[in-house]
Amino acid sequence: MTSTIDPKSIGRPAHPRRRHVRTLTGYLPEKDASGKEKWPKGDEKVWKAGMRGLDTDVESITKSFVNHVQTSLARQAYNLDDLGAYQAAALSARDNLLVNWNKTQTEYMRKAPKRAYYLSLEFLMGRTLDNALLNLGLKDQFSQGIDRLGFSMEDILDQERDAGLGNGGLGRLAACYLDSSASQELPLWGYGLRYKYGIFQQLISPEGNQLEAPDPWLNHQNPWELPRIDVSYEVRFYGQSQRLNDGTPRASWTGGQEVLAVAYDVMIPGYHTTTTNNLRLWESKPKRGFDLNSFNVLVTSLEPTVLKPAS
Repeated sequence: MTSTIDPKSIGRPAHPRRRHVRTLTGYLPEKDASGKEKWPKGDEKVWKAGMRGLDTDVESITKSFVNHVQTSLARQAYNLDDLGAYQAAALSARDNLLVNWNKTQTEYMRKAPKRAYYLSLEFLMGRTLDNALLNLGLKDQFSQGIDRLGFSMEDILDQERDAGLGNGGLGRLAACYLDSSASQELPLWGYGLRYKYGIFQQLISPEGNQLEAPDPWLNHQNPWELPRIDVSYEVRFYGQSQRLNDGTPRASWTGGQEVLAVAYDVMIPGYHTTTTNNLRLWESKPKRGFDLNSFNVLVTSLEPTVLKPAS
């Protein structure tokens, strides 16, 4: 089936811009006439029986680790290396963080406190696994469980790449604000950019010169982030504005180039507290996967010109 579209409408807003609505950060349940909270759907007992708690003992930690090896990584003991063991351990620790994260966001929604938002172009968070286990108070239990499974905690921690979210001192300061706010149970969110090459890799040449190269820190994915594919916004560059003929000073911004800003959430745990705040990173993605018209123009411009002999 072929769809039709007016070329003049390309780049114009399809619908009025929506107002910001907080999503995926918790909710308050509806209440009946007596003031009792109503369960949103299904059997409440079945839901609550299926909800997981924190894995705090060695046995439950090793069970979670093996479960992620089987179902998240699709691997087994015969072909699991240190990198795979790090990924399984990170996912197991992340499960605990997510339990606390959900409780924290729901509590913020219930109490409706004033919230702080820290915007920064850089967040140098460091390596997350060691920090998460320290804040959860579970480093010893994870170390014992990993040792029983035949791996070394030191070797696993060495597999993690530093998150390349900047290359300056202010990025470390921003990370300290997030960590300390969670530890003091303050409702603070961080906002930044999900760089693919946000920091450089320092190399030394055989001649002793310092060299810089991109550091592709996302080569093995990032187990600490949650893609929020349904939280996206259109961002326009360039273009032009046109006044609307409706008797108001409003204008419509059209043309130029558009990209999609897609959200990724990273859990920020506090030290020895269940409070777990959030760092929301935005990644830019193309709004349209492939611009065929631009491609055809490019191909046409590259075609060799055939010169006819003069008559």
